[in-house]
Amino acid sequence: MRLIGTFCALAIFVQSVVAFPSFLHNRDIDLSHLSREIDSVLARVPAEDLAKLRRDASLQKRSTFSESQLIDVSGVHAYAPPTAGQTRGPCPGLNVLANHGYFDRSGVVTFTQSVSALTSVLNLGIDTAIALVTYSIAIIGDPIALTWSIGGSYPSSIPLILPRPGGIDASHNNYESDASVTRGDSYLHNGDVWSVQLATFKKLYALQDGPDADYTKDVLIQHRKNTFDYSVQNNPHFFFAPFSGLVVATAAHNFVAYFFANHSAEKPDGYLDQKNLKSFFGITGDTIDTLVYNYGTERIPDNWYKAPNPYSLVDVVTEILESIQANPEVGAIGGNTGTVNSFVGVNLGDLTGGVINSQNLLQGNNIFCFAWAAARAGLPTALSGVTSLLGNVLNLLDTKLAPYLPALACPAIDEFNLSLFNQFPGYTQH
Repeated sequence: MRLIGTFCALAIFVQSVVAFPSFLHNRDIDLSHLSREIDSVLARVPAEDLAKLRRDASLQKRSTFSESQLIDVSGVHAYAPPTAGQTRGPCPGLNVLANHGYFDRSGVVTFTQSVSALTSVLNLGIDTAIALVTYSIAIIGDPIALTWSIGGSYPSSIPLILPRPGGIDASHNNYESDASVTRGDSYLHNGDVWSVQLATFKKLYALQDGPDADYTKDVLIQHRKNTFDYSVQNNPHFFFAPFSGLVVATAAHNFVAYFFANHSAEKPDGYLDQKNLKSFFGITGDTIDTLVYNYGTERIPDNWYKAPNPYSLVDVVTEILESIQANPEVGAIGGNTGTVNSFVGVNLGDLTGGVINSQNLLQGNNIFCFAWAAARAGLPTALSGVTSLLGNVLNLLDTKLAPYLPALACPAIDEFNLSLFNQFPGYTQH
């Protein structure tokens, strides 16, 4: 079974410039430290909770409410914006964890601290958190120190051997993508993919109005279509990659509705009003015309209660499928060819050697399998050293998490025909 690679980097959040290909190409990274860290984290999770991943890995479950869902934003977890030398990046969920001290406030985070914060504050499933963090370390972090950056680059643990890990900021087309929730396309904003583009945020904000505004999953699915259409219509170098676009950018829209919603006894399923939406994106202002973005100021609202149910890897992909089924165009892979409104979709059968095609992508487990294969291939930047490390990391994740996840039978995708991407100028801009 090759399940875990499917999910390895879904969401968030995140990431990845290839920071050390020559080193990885010539040497094997010892993953025993990472293996022990994963074992240690899993050992602290109650057996019953792990069992639920397999038998109840769906959001279709009864929501309950408890005061234990309240997140502490006082004392050591009081909000503080980043100071000089502290990095923040494209993912608001990661930025708030650093601004409240659940992540190291520097923005450079360890494996254990990352998993702990993601599960306890945002209620990611333990499977989702381990996969996300492990993949992030492999792609944009330091595999020796087991650290990664939520924003810019930072010194490596072996400066004369490992160059500086790049961080999420430098991951365009590998993890960060065009047509994101509020950040701008790289080509349109001179490479700035970490700042909120206020015009994009306002389009999301305007989808709801009045005292009953609630940014539900359906609202974010509509916003997913809008951001995709905007990039097609305005960015001649728009590129939508198999992993960073189809999977990560689509999942990130769904994350907003699930992870930022507040909860109460009256609304145990959650609600995301305009006040809380602005808080999580670092936006101030009372009306749409007075909104202002303040870089790095994302914060958890006072009296904010997290979701009652962990968000598993199966939940991630289930909601991606819902987005594509609602708006099939956002399931395309391809890009503009140098002018606006020139989007060309790549034939999935040609890309995968006929294993996955547009007719069967949404059938059964195929989108899981396709995402896994794309992650393993390191698309779109398939550098041999990094994909070798990714293969080892994904094998490790398979071994560690497979017992707790539903079984899948994935068809083998032996290789991707990357030459199909050469027609897209945005493909080479990573």
